[in-house]
Amino acid sequence: MSNRAEKNQVVISPAPVDDVASNEKAARKAAKAAEKSAAKLAVKSQPAPDEAVAVDAAAKLAAKEHKTQMKAQMKAAAKAQASAAKVAAKLAKAERKAAKSASPEVTSAQPTFKHLRKRNLNSGKGETPLEIGQSLVALFNAGKSEEAESTWYHRKIESIEADGRVFEGLKGVLENGKWWRENFTVLSAHAEGPYVCSTGFTVIYSGSARKSNGALIDLAETGVYTVKKGRIVREQFMRKA
Repeated sequence: MSNRAEKNQVVISPAPVDDVASNEKAARKAAKAAEKSAAKLAVKSQPAPDEAVAVDAAAKLAAKEHKTQMKAQMKAAAKAQASAAKVAAKLAKAERKAAKSASPEVTSAQPTFKHLRKRNLNSGKGETPLEIGQSLVALFNAGKSEEAESTWYHRKIESIEADGRVFEGLKGVLENGKWWRENFTVLSAHAEGPYVCSTGFTVIYSGSARKSNGALIDLAETGVYTVKKGRIVREQFMRKA
């Protein structure tokens, strides 16, 4: 009985060790192949390196061309502006030259002279002889002759007395004035004028004074003033004969 049972019993034996190892190896191989396939797909989805470089180069080239165009436009504009300014300067110069060379307008009261100098004399820039002369006369008559000297006399003025003495510079004028005040007492003084020309003016002085010894004298002289650039650069006194 027992023998028959043993014969009918099915015996299940375990799988060989070599088969298990082979299955694990196959699984790892399949996983590795899957990883490789995924990596290839990822690489394919990215742009090719050559294509990226080409896009970057094209962008740089476009920026460079734009910069070059802008620079050329700015240069052309600056050149045109400089050219226009140059033309305007030439025109202005030509106008000044034409005005300078233009002869005075001839009227019935002004004939054409053969020996007339083209340029008229003048005192230059600054206050005119008329303005300076009026101020000097007003200050002198107000007893402020020293203020007139400090206001209108050039520091290198030449002051010439009737006897030919020449006082150099404003310091010389002040030195002469100091000597006069120490030796004369002015009793009355009056200035008449100015009589004006394009380069200066003339003032007629009259009055009286007392010398240090008590003698009285009459003052009667003319001052001729030369004006240059708004200052008196020369004065010359002439006595009444």
